[in-house]
Amino acid sequence: MKKKTWMALVSVMISVSLLVGCGSQTTGNADTQAPGTQAADSSAAGAGGEQKEQEKPETADSSSDKILIGVSASITGSAPTNGLRTQQGAQMAVDEINEAGGILGRQVELYVADDGGTQDTGINATNLIASQGVVAQVGPTLSGLALAVEEIVANAEYPMLVGATSPKLVTTIDNQWLFRVRASDVIQAKLAAVYATENLNCKKIGLFTNSNDYGSGARTIAEEYLTEKGIEFVSESHNTGDTDMTSQVLKLKDAGVDCVIVWTDDAETALAARQFYDLGLDVPVIGSTSISTPQVNGLCQPEWLDNWYSCTDFTTSNDSELIQNFVKDFQEEYGEDPELYAVTYYSAIYLLKDAMERAGSTDSTQIRDALAQTESLEAPIGTYRANDKREMIHGGTICKMADGKAEYLEYVLVDD
Repeated sequence: MKKKTWMALVSVMISVSLLVGCGSQTTGNADTQAPGTQAADSSAAGAGGEQKEQEKPETADSSSDKILIGVSASITGSAPTNGLRTQQGAQMAVDEINEAGGILGRQVELYVADDGGTQDTGINATNLIASQGVVAQVGPTLSGLALAVEEIVANAEYPMLVGATSPKLVTTIDNQWLFRVRASDVIQAKLAAVYATENLNCKKIGLFTNSNDYGSGARTIAEEYLTEKGIEFVSESHNTGDTDMTSQVLKLKDAGVDCVIVWTDDAETALAARQFYDLGLDVPVIGSTSISTPQVNGLCQPEWLDNWYSCTDFTTSNDSELIQNFVKDFQEEYGEDPELYAVTYYSAIYLLKDAMERAGSTDSTQIRDALAQTESLEAPIGTYRANDKREMIHGGTICKMADGKAEYLEYVLVDD
């Protein structure tokens, strides 16, 4: 594979570990491994729940010439495209790194396990990854799944870099092995509220959120900000899997809101866009990352998204040279545009590379300590800087939907 052009400009770049959840009761196996990755024996995974006390597996640092990194990706389940992009982004980073000589003179290999997007399969997947002697893991992305597996990783004592965004990952636990490689909902939801009130000058905000951890966490942050600023708001929620949101949409419309902040999962975001349009709720809408991804806005008619904005981590329309080089390379490699999951885990792999090189070691404890000391590392997803909660990204991109695509407006840093 050719050496990527942007690597010549930046000596240490960062890359992505995909964001996805857990699944049914399958674990990674030969049928769900990416080409070139190590096949997984499903019998090695636990049946679920806590990982049993066991001797820590020998790490790649001492047992082989290759550096093994685990990937938890939703290869099956309700969002297989997300898992595919996670896998592709991480693999592209590894291919680039290996072509350039590897890390500390050693080649890198991924061990991919299917987390299926649900907790039981996600627990199995992380148990399986932990049994392989990996030096680190990227993924999962779903907040509920990350919360379900974080203790497994703590017991196995290796870093886990997640794209999950729930505030609970730092407010309810204190896991020194867990690092967040996307902006948290605290940042993104606050950014949405700030943009609605200060940039769009809206005076009465509707909050339309999923009742799960993802949506309720963002709603809490937005409500706190709006209350502090004395701005009126109306909150409505729905559940994952709902197929009709008519009642909630009409309540927001009848309340006279002049903007709506939507924070929910992929399928529900597309449904909300359609029902807002059909029911005539014609106000600016600020959505979470979902609406800016091709797999979600591709489910919508362009007219449904008139006057929609997105608080996101990444858009291909950003004209940054670093991002445009990444986009070009991904298109050449896979024939598709990269999106959030690809860039998250591509960048996460490079973050691990930087930590290992600064540590001068592939020992998991030394990698963890180096990650926690990251100060300013540029990557396609943003600039990595570790705070005392091990959160690495501290801003977000505002996009406006136009003709069904997310158009970059600006990148905003948020105090955390």
